[in-house]
Amino acid sequence: MLVNETRWQIRLYLRDRAATFFTFAFPPLVLLFWSRQSQQDVLSATAFVAALALAMAVYAGLAMGIASAREVGLLKRLRSTPLPMLVHIAARVAACALLGTFALILTLGLGAFWLGLSLSLSGFTGLLPGLVLGFAALGSWGLVVGSLVRTANAASYLVNATLFPLFLLSVAAERGMLPEWAAALTPLLPLQNLALLIQTALKGDGMLLYPLLTLLCWAVLGAAVAARRLSRPL
Repeated sequence: MLVNETRWQIRLYLRDRAATFFTFAFPPLVLLFWSRQSQQDVLSATAFVAALALAMAVYAGLAMGIASAREVGLLKRLRSTPLPMLVHIAARVAACALLGTFALILTLGLGAFWLGLSLSLSGFTGLLPGLVLGFAALGSWGLVVGSLVRTANAASYLVNATLFPLFLLSVAAERGMLPEWAAALTPLLPLQNLALLIQTALKGDGMLLYPLLTLLCWAVLGAAVAARRLSRPL
């Protein structure tokens, strides 16, 4: 049942042209623009855009999907069907995880093709812990956002108001463009920690404990809030 529902959720996601564009086309466009800048760090640029690609699928995708289902009354109707709500939510999460992983790998591949980024099998293996925790942190908060709003439009506003500032702040901090007080806060941001883990994994420098623990904290807090929100009728 979970496998079939996951396949169906993947089909629904791919039928949404806007979601497909922002997951699979928008990050490569950002990477292409970034590659035109002078003195760009290839590894850093690709890692940040790969983190953005994952966030577009798991954070924005889950938030928009849950809010859209709530808007049309799908979640209420599901309660009168044999399909358990837990299986439905798990299928949405699994679908976004698979699509987000593909978007991240696609971005890294394009980074290698366009910018000459060096990739290795050991680098991809080292990505796994950061990828899992990054997905858990971003995905759980995507579920929270989706449960907080009643319409897909409201979810899109909230996603845009949170995701892009997080991305821009993380990039600005990486390039040393923030004042000291703002730079001191950015190590707490999930997107920056995910990008840092991607960089260290691709360089073969092993895993950094602080980014892993930070993502774990975001994941645990987000999962607790999401579980509380989704346990109520939406």
